[in-house]
Amino acid sequence: MTTTLHEEREQLSERTFDIACDRLLDLVCLAAEGGTDTAPAGQRATVEAAIRPHVRQHACEPDLDVVAIARALGWSVRCVQQVLREAGTTARDLIRRERLDLARARLAGGSWAPHSIAQIAYSCGFASHASFATAFRSEFGMTPSAARRGTA
Repeated sequence: MTTTLHEEREQLSERTFDIACDRLLDLVCLAAEGGTDTAPAGQRATVEAAIRPHVRQHACEPDLDVVAIARALGWSVRCVQQVLREAGTTARDLIRRERLDLARARLAGGSWAPHSIAQIAYSCGFASHASFATAFRSEFGMTPSAARRGTA
């Protein structure tokens, strides 16, 4: 993690670099105390509170995954996974839900009316129209076309 932080220093803002250094120091202290690569109980709510808005803000990025979340927030993948598991979800499910909510809003919004459903799916980070349609129907009980028409 130290090596990665050093290598990516130029790509990080000063604030992001400081946050990452703080998280790294927390992990070093945990290791020195015989701790594990998990979020301290008192910090789990803080970690979760950082994860959710980050996912919401970056949901459209097709390469968003647990590794990208952990790297951006300065926590280990294992820590992020543990915090989300304790919150009753996974990074994959959280990302999927944010993308679906965004797609549903775009399907209902007038500004996205000229765009095809496939374009909306891709703009929300889905890799294919088919995977989007399947996930949308599973989540909302209707097809994207029905959602666009405003019918159930």
